[in-house]
Amino acid sequence: MPRDRRASLCAEGTVATMANPKKDPMDASFQAEAVIGAGRGALIVAMFGAGWLGWGLGQARAFTGFVGPAFGFIELFLLACSIYVIRKGRLLRKQYPPMPASTRQAIRKSLLLVVSMEIVGLLLVWILANRLHRPDLATDWCAMVVGLHFLPLAKIFRALHLGVIGILMTLWCVLCWFLFRSNALVISVTVGTGILLWAASVSALFRARKIVHSLQ
Repeated sequence: MPRDRRASLCAEGTVATMANPKKDPMDASFQAEAVIGAGRGALIVAMFGAGWLGWGLGQARAFTGFVGPAFGFIELFLLACSIYVIRKGRLLRKQYPPMPASTRQAIRKSLLLVVSMEIVGLLLVWILANRLHRPDLATDWCAMVVGLHFLPLAKIFRALHLGVIGILMTLWCVLCWFLFRSNALVISVTVGTGILLWAASVSALFRARKIVHSLQ
């Protein structure tokens, strides 16, 4: 067979494998792990979203007879869906070879680095805001740090939606910084951050659903 023909067939096979992860066991293993990761991520941001949104609604005294039950129902629904996705991912993981230990370790190290930088950033902005005697800025800047930390996470987990959420959170915090002060700043930042974190949870669940369908 001519050399050019062999190279063409090889290239076609590579493209086909990339287009269909079922033909690449290691990529399928990563995708199965991604389902678990998406479920865990959805669970975590749903809880933090409830914390931020609950804080803002509490500050605004907005927990009426409708808002309170609706808030609780949405949070419980997100948690239940997240747990279901995690269990689904664990079942899928059994069908494929385990992901290489080196890959797991690299992801873990990158994640720990990002989380460590986030914690340091939160401490620094909190100290700076206190020195300025502006606790409202502490809320805004902390939410901004949380938003920025999603940007490297998007690359680590190959999840575009995390980058989008991170950019939206950062822009929202900057906008609130210029538009509001004092209690109005705290309410706007916390409510907006909570809603965006819930949106991140929903996006993670849909991403997991898409991966599951691609593997079946």
